Amino acid sequence: MHILETPRLFLRPPSHSDELLLHGLYSDPFVVNAVGDGVYPTIEQSKATLLRVINHWRHNRFGLWMVFVKTEAQPRKFAGLCGLMRCGPNLPEDPNTVELIYYLHLAASGKAIGPEAGSAAVQFAFEYLALEKVTAFIRPGNKRSLRAAPKVGFFHIGDKMYNNMIMRCFEIYPMAAVKSDHLLVSSYADPEVIPNQ
Repeated sequence: MHILETPRLFLRPPSHSDELLLHGLYSDPFVVNAVGDGVYPTIEQSKATLLRVINHWRHNRFGLWMVFVKTEAQPRKFAGLCGLMRCGPNLPEDPNTVELIYYLHLAASGKAIGPEAGSAAVQFAFEYLALEKVTAFIRPGNKRSLRAAPKVGFFHIGDKMYNNMIMRCFEIYPMAAVKSDHLLVSSYADPEVIPNQ
């Protein structure tokens, strides 16, 4: 597992202790309306999602990172999630497709945090995972994400059925990715995994 660091952001893999942070994110009205169809999750649903995200990391060497903004007032302020996930059953014709996903609190929206975190994740995908492309699926009504996608280097390739709904489909390839000279990547040992004796 890896930690990513940009000039403004710190991204680390999630752990079980992030349960309340993630439930707060998934319960943010901004997130609920953008991706949750207006339905608020229960704490049990948030825990199940966190477990899926942690298991994805353990099986794939990548996943969603917890995104923190570096501030002078406090060490790091939680902004949301951003990262890479295999589409799996959401895209039966190509389950190995890797997509960029991010969810940000309303307080973090409109500050270019999404594109900065997304660019870091995509750069990691190409430089450390040697992926050939990354895909993004965005709801047609999600105006902020639709505006942010080109800032990372994504281009719209059409609409596609994804997770039982029509989504705007975007792709990015290594040559089109917006890269940073200031991305720091370091190894991360999950503190909750006990090594074999």
